[in-house]
Amino acid sequence: MTNHIGYLYYHLSYYLYPTATYKGRTTTMDMTFGNRLTSIRKERKVSQSDLGIKAGVHANLIGRYERDEAIPSVEVAAKIADALSVSLDYLVGKADKQIDQALLDKVLSIQQLPVEDREHILYAIDGLIQHAKTRVAYKK
Repeated sequence: MTNHIGYLYYHLSYYLYPTATYKGRTTTMDMTFGNRLTSIRKERKVSQSDLGIKAGVHANLIGRYERDEAIPSVEVAAKIADALSVSLDYLVGKADKQIDQALLDKVLSIQQLPVEDREHILYAIDGLIQHAKTRVAYKK
């Protein structure tokens, strides 16, 4: 179990540090974890104190994360992501796009349907997407 936690911590820290060195190669990230956390928190108009309460950590620790003075564990980072309603991948900078939670819930609902119903719904969605793309293309 300890090896798995160390493995996760190593890979999470790779995304949290502004630069990481692996096998002699240095990779520079566009935003540090702290910058990304600050940006998302302010965008959502959540105070450090409120975020700390929702994530189960002290507000001072949220401030340390934002200043890149400390790195949260995988568990704490996941709680912060949940409290901000973003994916952990988005919070740590692995994904550049946020997934709309309402849209994701609909996709998960479709996934639970019988195969035949799911195929019909996806066929209809494909047609609607194609129609919308065509409409947008002709407006240009």
